[in-house]
Amino acid sequence: MAKPKILCLHGFGENAELFKIRSRNFRAVVGDNAELVYLDGPIDIGRLHMTTGDLTDPDLSNGFTNLGWWWMRRGWSYEARGIGKTLDLISKVLEEQGPFDGILGFSQGAALAVIISELLAQKDLQGPLSLGNTTHPPIKFLVLAGAFQIEVPEYEYLYRETLSVPSLHIMGTYDTVVEPERSIKVQGYFDKPQVFEFVGGHFIPQSPQCARVMRAFLAPFVPGVEAEENSAVKPQLMDSGSSDAISAAA
Repeated sequence: MAKPKILCLHGFGENAELFKIRSRNFRAVVGDNAELVYLDGPIDIGRLHMTTGDLTDPDLSNGFTNLGWWWMRRGWSYEARGIGKTLDLISKVLEEQGPFDGILGFSQGAALAVIISELLAQKDLQGPLSLGNTTHPPIKFLVLAGAFQIEVPEYEYLYRETLSVPSLHIMGTYDTVVEPERSIKVQGYFDKPQVFEFVGGHFIPQSPQCARVMRAFLAPFVPGVEAEENSAVKPQLMDSGSSDAISAAA
């Protein structure tokens, strides 16, 4: 039996190699039970976004390229420059390396994961964004950290329908890059989102508690990943602007 495949999408100003390190807690939870495909964004950012810890990590090679999935331009109008190029790449990867069962996305990669899921779930959706003629089936689950809505008026049609795909949303209470309110807004687009809220900023926590929550969420989708007792986050219908979240401070 083939292992489940998970597409892994880095944040703005990162790349696949760096995201492997920053998502090491997720990789430890999955282990050898799934195939993780880390993809490089096609947009060259050309500006360094690394911490001192990243620079000294022995697993990171000396070469580093800053990449993204689109450039946001705010002027007379809002534009996501390069997103068409990104969706062409995604369509090709889905066809040549898929099918993918799930997506792990961080920050801009999480925003892209939502778009991919929407376009695959509603292939007759009419709008400026498209994955072409891909035959890829809908995504089965999403793990989103620091997610946000792409703020371009002409793309608002993507967020009009509720997504039924199971989703785990990870957000830091002190995130100043993607404020919690923006992540909460994205949670409202999902039927039964599960939320892990931790005391911290814009990153995927390396804590044992986060690992337990990810393990519980992934257990139904990745054979070999087993949930620990009392570790699941119970979903709640997002009909009142609230979500059922487990706090890392608890």
